[in-house]
Order: sequence, then structure tokens, then C-alpha cells
Amino acid sequence: MKFAHKSYLKPLLHAAKYPTAAVNGVFLASTSSDTVVDAVPLFHFWNMLTPMLEVAFTQVDLHCKANGLRIIGYYEANERVDDVALSPVGQRIASQILKTVPEAFAVVINNESISTENVAFLPYQFKEGQWRVSKGAFTEKNTLFELENDSSPAQTVKAIRDDLYSKLADFDNHLENVKEDWLTNKEIA
Repeated sequence: MKFAHKSYLKPLLHAAKYPTAAVNGVFLASTSSDTVVDAVPLFHFWNMLTPMLEVAFTQVDLHCKANGLRIIGYYEANERVDDVALSPVGQRIASQILKTVPEAFAVVINNESISTENVAFLPYQFKEGQWRVSKGAFTEKNTLFELENDSSPAQTVKAIRDDLYSKLADFDNHLENVKEDWLTNKEIA
């Protein structure tokens, strides 16, 4: 699973924008490829299983159908800096994606690595009946999870320092102001 720069950048900007809140979103891939080409930030406030989640997923689904994309994975950053466990809500959302996408995965953002040049993604895969950390991801020996651009972490650190996260909108922002471009965040990337 290769992550294009935009699909690495947006989740980390989302976490940087709300450093004391849990955030989540989904990863998108082309219908003809497994490369993760984009990420859609969902929530920083309503990050539980609510009707708002259903509304957000419906909107993302429509966006995907109109643009030849599909939801392929889920991401979250926990509110505690040292927490890299996939939350029960995250497990349920990722499991729902897994029902229609056999290669679905989840990513927990390692908050301690956001402002470093280390890969801040900790991927989870569904194995032996539960979500487990994919050991060795983003290393030369493991090509199951890799970055399309090796400089993505360094570029992301620079983007965070330049306050690019202030331009990012998630579905919660859209609920407050319908003009917010949460599905594409065209100003980012």
C-alpha cells in the first residue's frame, strides 16, 4: 500500500490543527489502484458513532463515486500524545470498511512523531479476528506500507511549521460553515 504525499500530509495536518482532541478521517484510493491518493478529515469533535458519522460517510461516498475513488482505510489520532492504540470506535469504523474492502486498513497517528521526520503512521491490519499493528511498516524490508515520496515526512514538518493546518477543514468545520471544503481541501497539497 503506497501513500501519496497528500494522503500522508492531510491526516497529520488534521492532528496538528487539533492537538488536544481526538481526530479521525478516511483514506481514499483510485478504483483502479491500491495507491492511497487522498485523505478526508472527518471529525475533531463528534468522533463517536453518531448519525453525523453516517452523514459524513454518505457525503464521502458520493464524492468517491463522482471522482473514481473508493474508501480504502481509516485514520485517527488520539487525544493523548502517547496513545497509539486503535480506539474501539476506530475498530468498529475500520471493520465496517473491511466488509466491502478486503484490503482495508487503519492508521493511528503517532502524535510524538508528527513534528519529526520519522513516519508518523502506525498501520493496523485485521488479522486473526482482531485489529493488529502491522510490524515493520514503512521500512525498507516491508513494502506492504510505504510512502510514495520519501520526503513526505520532512515536507509535512515544514507544512506544520508554516501553519498550513489552519487551512484544513474537516466535516465538523463544514457543519459550522457549509462553505468549508472538507472533501477535497484543495488549498492543501
